[in-house]
Amino acid sequence: MNDIASVPLIASEEVRKNFRNSIILIAVMAALVFGLSYYIGKLVGDVGAGLLIGTVVVVIVLPLQILTAKWAILAMTRGRAADPDDLRERRALHIISGLAVSAGLKRTPDLYIVPSRVPNAFASGMGESDAFVAVTQGLLDMMDDQELEGVIAHEVGHIIHRDIMLNQLVVALISALLILAFILERLSVMQMFSDRRRDRDSGTGAIVLAVCLLALLIRPIAALIGSLLQMAISRQREYAADAVAVRLCSYNEGLASALAKIGGIKQYSKADNDSLGGSNLAGMYIHFPGGELFSTHPPIEKRIERLRNMY
Repeated sequence: MNDIASVPLIASEEVRKNFRNSIILIAVMAALVFGLSYYIGKLVGDVGAGLLIGTVVVVIVLPLQILTAKWAILAMTRGRAADPDDLRERRALHIISGLAVSAGLKRTPDLYIVPSRVPNAFASGMGESDAFVAVTQGLLDMMDDQELEGVIAHEVGHIIHRDIMLNQLVVALISALLILAFILERLSVMQMFSDRRRDRDSGTGAIVLAVCLLALLIRPIAALIGSLLQMAISRQREYAADAVAVRLCSYNEGLASALAKIGGIKQYSKADNDSLGGSNLAGMYIHFPGGELFSTHPPIEKRIERLRNMY
């Protein structure tokens, strides 16, 4: 039987496979942006103009997303710099320093503490120069040294792979997709009503109305497709970061045990959500409970199973 429980996983192979899959999904999202731009051009009678509109939207949205992301996230989570005079925080600072050396990073990522009782962690920043890891107070209180090292190694894995930059690219592409879908929807509705007035006496009004209603579905369909692609990309990157953690720690049980503890909380209360910055940041955390179908993370049980079968 050739399943995950019987086939050992090699961490480096897992990283390569998930990187390849993420690139494919990004290409699909970029193709959707191109496709909407093309159809906007068709509606206005100039394909070149449509492609120019798509380019302008992406050029405006992408820098805004990149430049504001880090500080917006810190403000939402109320993160503060770790205090080396605090014993538990000093322990985490020593761990991240050692992992940075093991990972070959030129700079040790900053460490921030999120004042939440929920055990969790995330990484942010666009590259090594401004990367940081944030851990919650609950994580520091709950984890032993090996478990804490596993969690921080997972987040360092995201930094190594520039997953934060990838995530911001995905968010920017989804934003561009929704803007273009809105433009296409408005143009479609305008054209449909124009055609309806022109063809009112020809008996095709019902058909035109049906097409008009279909045009109104463009934006929700684009939003759904964008969200599904974002979830797929996020899931791939979580597996890859888990694999990097095993490679950096040379030990799989630390992260596996930490995930088991983190996953012990099956549902977050509203207060828990608020303490983590809200559900909009769910995709950034190492785990965030929610519906399996629309979750940005793979099932935590599956991640633990893969980790315990990885070397």
